[in-house]
Amino acid sequence: MSYKSTMEEFTRIMQQPHRPFERWSSRWHFGRFRGPISAHQRGILMMLASGFLFALMFSIPKLAGGEVNGLQVTFIRYFTGFLTILPIMLWRVSRGGSFRAPAWPLIALRASFGAAGVTCVIYATTHMTYADALAISFADGIFVLVLAMLILGERVSPRRWAAAALSLAGAVIVAQPSPELLGRVFMEPAAGIAFLGAAIMAGEVIVIKHLSHRLGAVTLLFYTNMFAVALLTVPAFYIGDWPPLEDLMLYALMGPVAIAGQFLFIFALRSTDVSALVPYKYSTLIYAVLLGIVFFGQWPDMLTVAGIGLIIFSGVQLSRLEARA
Repeated sequence: MSYKSTMEEFTRIMQQPHRPFERWSSRWHFGRFRGPISAHQRGILMMLASGFLFALMFSIPKLAGGEVNGLQVTFIRYFTGFLTILPIMLWRVSRGGSFRAPAWPLIALRASFGAAGVTCVIYATTHMTYADALAISFADGIFVLVLAMLILGERVSPRRWAAAALSLAGAVIVAQPSPELLGRVFMEPAAGIAFLGAAIMAGEVIVIKHLSHRLGAVTLLFYTNMFAVALLTVPAFYIGDWPPLEDLMLYALMGPVAIAGQFLFIFALRSTDVSALVPYKYSTLIYAVLLGIVFFGQWPDMLTVAGIGLIIFSGVQLSRLEARA
């Protein structure tokens, strides 16, 4: 296949408004189940794959030395993400596509939620114990369930609530927050900011879910990253000095990895209810632990292993129960 035809096929697939990769699904089999996998199962696979890419993206700053300010890292991630999606968008337009987007307010809201959520998490992690801030941020899964019911009108079954609660418990065990966390939640301003960040990130997921059925993935990611760059440029260059350009080269990988992860995330949201995917979003933690072993030689302790086991158990059980329903 020539480069031209390959790019045409890639762009066509990325811009399908509904059920991408449908024609390939007939070739896939899910363990001992026969026949093509369902849209629900495809959504789970996409969510798990995106979780790995997001974990890889978050490991890049540590691999690079961690010398860059958190807000600057966020800017680099969106700027290089924009540079990644730009040629794909231009190719699409050159083949008869359009720059038109019918949902500008929601695109701007999605970008604002993304930048605000990351900023809240960065503030919380720098003003309180990192593990405590991380544990609080995991509450976004519960917020997603609530918003899915209130805004999207999804029916959240008891098994989905139970799976989300078990996954959240496993995530908190992995984070291993301080014993005083519950008492500090209502007393420490940074804890309130962490909760706010979790709620904002949940809102971002709901907006993406809505937009995923109105815009092609390329268009959505193009404008989202463009808006985020516009929002972050001034703060990123105002807060302090930047390191030499050669020290930033590894950080630049965050954008392409994030774009690939976002494509899969959008496809997952198109495939099934967002409430059904909440337990599987915590797979990012499992991948983070595995990447910690591979890249940094950081072996998990028994509590971390127990938390990972709880996350895996909740996801497997939910899959089995949903398959029978």
